[in-house]
Amino acid sequence: MDEPEYIGEAVNVSQENAITPLEKQSVKIQAKAGASMYLTGIGKVKSKMVIEGGSSPVKFKTGIPLTFIVKSFDNKSDPLSIISIVKFETTKKQRKSELSSIGTFSGGSSNNQDYVAYKSKKYKDSSYEIRIDSVEAGEYGIIVSNPNALAN
Repeated sequence: MDEPEYIGEAVNVSQENAITPLEKQSVKIQAKAGASMYLTGIGKVKSKMVIEGGSSPVKFKTGIPLTFIVKSFDNKSDPLSIISIVKFETTKKQRKSELSSIGTFSGGSSNNQDYVAYKSKKYKDSSYEIRIDSVEAGEYGIIVSNPNALAN
């Protein structure tokens, strides 16, 4: 099987070696303050990654191992540093994942996403094979970062 064509693109490889391209979506970042922040000046502000559409058109069975091929800039970086798999909170209209929150008295926290553990290995010239043993039902996303942007 060939690598996906574009950087950041991912495909699923079934146990029968059938290839399924994954949905590609643009992400919006939203920051929202709790009602108490407006009323008293005390509370939290949360930053979330938001995808329009309550669910992906691409579905997989739960309880079975999943394999993905993810194209990167190259495959010389540790995939755990550039590829993240996150579980989204869902509504009928959106999928969301919390990036960070900051509270008046509680301080701030970042990287609050619900990450999925995976195993990986190099695949051909510039991709990774990602294996997930099993996931529960839900909406998930694969995020591919630019390793050069992380170095600066």
